[in-house]
Amino acid sequence: MKGLSSLKWTTVDELELDEKVKGILKERGVIRLNPVQTEAIKKGLLKGKRLLVASPTASGKTLVAELGMISHVTNGGKAVYVVPLRALAQEKYDTLKSWEKLGVKVGITSGDYDSDDEWLRYYDIVVSTYEKLDSLWRRRATWLSQVNYYVLDEVHYINDGERGPVIEGITIRSKRAGNLLALSATVSNYVEIADWLGAEPVVIDWRPVKLREGVLFPEGRRFRVQFDDGSIETVKGVDPIVAFTLRSIEAGGQVLIFRNSRRNAEATARRVAEFLDETENDLTSALNEEDVVNEEREGLEPLLRRGVAYHHAGLSKRTRDLIESAFRTRRLKVIAATPTLAAGVNLPARTVIIGDYHRYNRKVLGFQEEIPVMEYKQMSGRAGRPGFDDSGEAVIVVRNAREAERVMKKYVLSQPEELKSRLGSELAFFSFVLGVLASDGPLTEMELRKFASESLMTREVLERYLDRAINWLTEREFVKLGRKLSLTSFGRRVADLYVNPFTADLIKEKLTKSELGCNLAYLQLLASTPDAPVVSVGRYEEDRLYDELDCELMVEEPEDETERYEFLSSLKVGLIVRDWINEEPEEKILETYNVGSGDLNAVVETMDWLTYSGHHVCNVLGLSEHAKRLSLLNARVKDGVSEELLDLVKIRGVGRKRARLLYDSGVRSVLDVLANPEKVKSILGARLGESVIEQAARALTGLHK
Repeated sequence: MKGLSSLKWTTVDELELDEKVKGILKERGVIRLNPVQTEAIKKGLLKGKRLLVASPTASGKTLVAELGMISHVTNGGKAVYVVPLRALAQEKYDTLKSWEKLGVKVGITSGDYDSDDEWLRYYDIVVSTYEKLDSLWRRRATWLSQVNYYVLDEVHYINDGERGPVIEGITIRSKRAGNLLALSATVSNYVEIADWLGAEPVVIDWRPVKLREGVLFPEGRRFRVQFDDGSIETVKGVDPIVAFTLRSIEAGGQVLIFRNSRRNAEATARRVAEFLDETENDLTSALNEEDVVNEEREGLEPLLRRGVAYHHAGLSKRTRDLIESAFRTRRLKVIAATPTLAAGVNLPARTVIIGDYHRYNRKVLGFQEEIPVMEYKQMSGRAGRPGFDDSGEAVIVVRNAREAERVMKKYVLSQPEELKSRLGSELAFFSFVLGVLASDGPLTEMELRKFASESLMTREVLERYLDRAINWLTEREFVKLGRKLSLTSFGRRVADLYVNPFTADLIKEKLTKSELGCNLAYLQLLASTPDAPVVSVGRYEEDRLYDELDCELMVEEPEDETERYEFLSSLKVGLIVRDWINEEPEEKILETYNVGSGDLNAVVETMDWLTYSGHHVCNVLGLSEHAKRLSLLNARVKDGVSEELLDLVKIRGVGRKRARLLYDSGVRSVLDVLANPEKVKSILGARLGESVIEQAARALTGLHK
């Protein structure tokens, strides 16, 4: 790792770049490149050298990626920038748009896994999520053959139990397909990872704003902060988080507080707000202008007046965007959030307070486990606002001095965990093999073994799972054996749909031997698959969930306690979506099932995909009656409507509420809208009605094509 004393800066004018490129950098205020960027260029970034750039959060890795891609595409290449989260994809896309002044075309794709996005052949730089790129490779999108430069952002997510296997597979294909640039937070085994990538490591422990890290714990009637530089501070108050927050605000800083649950984040925000005066800002009026549910508005309005908010996945995207924007523009002083905020968006603060270093995990005795060091580093790395602060500070809250010593050693003074393969499970590895055969097959067993051996798996783990995967996929008719291993029509369709083979196998098993079921039975079946959304179920909810049953389910209640919790989650998801398609008001669904608006959106989006996939799985299996039921269910889930409204919601701008309003007034189809223009305008208002009539004409044209 390069020492801080030898770090160098480079002016933009010194770079071997086209003058137009330099001009765009200067327009964005980039006059010189920092040590991380300078070292990357020194190691061959502009000459297409494979690099692994590992440095702290906010050290300028995005600009490294931009320079690498621009130098490549301006010489006739095509690049893909891959990120782990949709929010990050949009953020990177917005940044890259500035290069269109050079004639570089920038595109973005995420979601819609049953598409090859052929329109992207006309773009020079494509931003994608890892999952979307994986699905494109499985579908053998022809435009991918043009790509010869891959930027793998946040590659340390290989350690993530859910996303890691996909990122590992993408990395193998990227190594095979062309040049690559891997970007990561600092990792302790960077030599091993660079060797795996065939890349030159660029590893510098530099960040634009100096960071002090410490632990905060009670000492008598005060709270003591022990920092890693040896300095000590004390703060007064009855609550350590509130006391340190107020101390930071008084010094002119903004504060991010991370808590391990939504309930704790909301409670912390309210507690901090009690100590702050109301200020004049436009946040409450901005919140009222957005179409947010009453629960969100009522919970946040009194906090926003005092410059405080909470942030978690239960909030609607509109509300989260408002909070993030207000914090960036310094209209908010404090956000109390769950850790997802640290990974999802670029939102720095002068002070970061990590209120918990445990998180809940129902698979762990006592339901709690200590967070990884990498997760702590991601949260603490948000401390320090470039351009606003000379230094940032991150503290982690503990109960006593003895605990402080252990936590200081484990989190503050140590390196993050080594990056290791997460393919060592049947759920991950079997899907990996299916994906390899979809994108690169047919393959001999030796060729498949060679591909898998290019992962980070140890040989022992590979040998343990490979034969098992081949046998399982063959027995369940995803793969057929011959001189080479190839996908059956069932296996190909499952791979194209981008569902886990265990999901498809459960659908096949249950529907092959089941008669037609009620909507809830289908929804609960799909919600029992590995790809399904998971919602929390409180003890007090169990009896009520059972009371809501109105038909026989296809997945029975298990006896195992852990599996029983998963069953209850699937039942709750099924009931939520049943109420959604029966047009229950969103407010009522949120109240009935104790979920947030963001949760409902996530459940609907995932179940939209699963009903669509279930329909196509049944089609390829010849289960035509089940396929018809799932197709109808998919159409209803997408818009949250009864069957009678499906024609009206084909009109752009007509959702579940407007469709119901029109239907109950006697306007019951696209044709009715066109036949009764004055009536439509009287129901919806002149301006909106005119727009709906215009869109109805377009919808009718589309239907008749």
